[in-house]
Amino acid sequence: MSRLTPLRARLAAWAPALAVMVLIFVASAQPKHVPSPGPSQVYFSGIMPIFAGGWDTLVKKSAHVVVYGVLAVLIFRALLTHGLSSREAAPLAIVLTVAYALTDELHQAFVTGRHSSVVDIGFDYTGATVFCLLARRILRSSARLAK
Repeated sequence: MSRLTPLRARLAAWAPALAVMVLIFVASAQPKHVPSPGPSQVYFSGIMPIFAGGWDTLVKKSAHVVVYGVLAVLIFRALLTHGLSSREAAPLAIVLTVAYALTDELHQAFVTGRHSSVVDIGFDYTGATVFCLLARRILRSSARLAK
């Protein structure tokens, strides 16, 4: 029974990151269709909202930064359970997050109305890096406060 405890702890540590990966995959699998004519500012293509004008770009690129930032922090958190220091875990979390972003962009190349974008990977990298740096800073601050 004691052998299952560390395994369960590791699975619990990785489950949130895997859940976010599944959500990203599902969102990426949504085809993008042309809107029906009308004055609507927002329409849905599958489960994804599409915004009129430049709003779509702003919302989608911001979502890339935030979602991949959250994914990186969740991977960072999981890596810490493997005994890595935050200095070791943060760059590895960024690399793993960007690797997933690459597979996501490849996946989108095969979805109707979607395309791969190196720019999106740049936004994903930015989110992963900024969020991991913030997570490391928060972790260091909380460790100093605990002393």
